[in-house]
Amino acid sequence: MFEGLKWKSAARRSAIVIAIYLGLLYLLSVLFPKSNFNLDNRAQLISLLINAVIFFFVFTFVYAFIERNRERRMAETRRQKKPGKPARNEGDTGDGATSLKGRPNPNTSRRKTRRRR
Repeated sequence: MFEGLKWKSAARRSAIVIAIYLGLLYLLSVLFPKSNFNLDNRAQLISLLINAVIFFFVFTFVYAFIERNRERRMAETRRQKKPGKPARNEGDTGDGATSLKGRPNPNTSRRKTRRRR
């Protein structure tokens, strides 16, 4: 489950998100001193930092899984687009389904698809 996770890049991305979070809360506490964003006493500041640390670990975990999933999808796409091997879909079982792939269906009339209003 945890194979192939890149923790360093996930932690870097999570640190950027947490820095933006702390910066915005500081900016809101300076701009609106009489609101809920006020960081007057030490208890509020400690609570904010504890929340930031918890969010850092949660975001790191989530970003590591997102990055691994993205890399797997990109590798699958690259493997399917290799010129030596045709991509096989689960729905394509017969030869008739792949012989017209990418070409218009010869059984339909172009006149039928046009509508006059």
